[in-house]
Amino acid sequence: MAGQMKIAVVEDEKPHAAMLTGLLEAWLKKNKVEFCIREFPNAASFLFEWEQDQAWEVLFFDIQMPGLSGVELARRIRKENRRIALVFVTGITDYLLEGYEVEALHYLVKPVDEAKIDSCMERVFRRCRELEKREAILTEARELVDGEKSSRINLRLMPEDIVYIEAATHNTELHTAEKCYVVREGINVWRERLPEEVFCFCHRSYLVNLLYVAQLEKEAVILDDGRQIPLSRKNYKDVNQAFIRFYSKKKAEGL
Repeated sequence: MAGQMKIAVVEDEKPHAAMLTGLLEAWLKKNKVEFCIREFPNAASFLFEWEQDQAWEVLFFDIQMPGLSGVELARRIRKENRRIALVFVTGITDYLLEGYEVEALHYLVKPVDEAKIDSCMERVFRRCRELEKREAILTEARELVDGEKSSRINLRLMPEDIVYIEAATHNTELHTAEKCYVVREGINVWRERLPEEVFCFCHRSYLVNLLYVAQLEKEAVILDDGRQIPLSRKNYKDVNQAFIRFYSKKKAEGL
């Protein structure tokens, strides 16, 4: 695969973390994959790093940890990112339902050995290759909270993570389901970057992801969560046709 695979190991027991890291390194070297692996002693320490840099591709995490549990960590991650591959690491098998809920890719049962890592990493590698074809977006951004901008972070998003985009002077605001990020690029840059069959201009200052649209009114696009985005009269016909095409295709594909 192109580039470096970034892997995080969240494990509160150092011997287990060291063993898992060693097995992963052996597999990656054997398969000639460039990589970066970092260990985190708990969920909170990883979340702190995650807020600064979301360019992680794989997260191995123990389910039972002091403080924030692995399941709670996975739920927090999934609220804003569906791209990262989540791998449960546990000594018990009572969390299959939670794994399904957070779209976990794999379930590693302790003790972890070379055979289990081989099987797991083959699945991880296949998934990463598939996602590469869908063009993840890496950009520099600032999170916007209560009108205040955070320090700059490296933000990695899949197109489906973006609900809508709003032009803001010389910047644009990227709105996900939970957060808002400010980037120093014009809205037309994002129009060219995103798939046109999914994103459309409902207003000269707004690009909307049809995946999140519940209905159209004469002067507003109503999102699934109830938020409303301006819909200009000039754009109504085009947006309505795009909306019908998009959901007709989804229905035909059985989605």
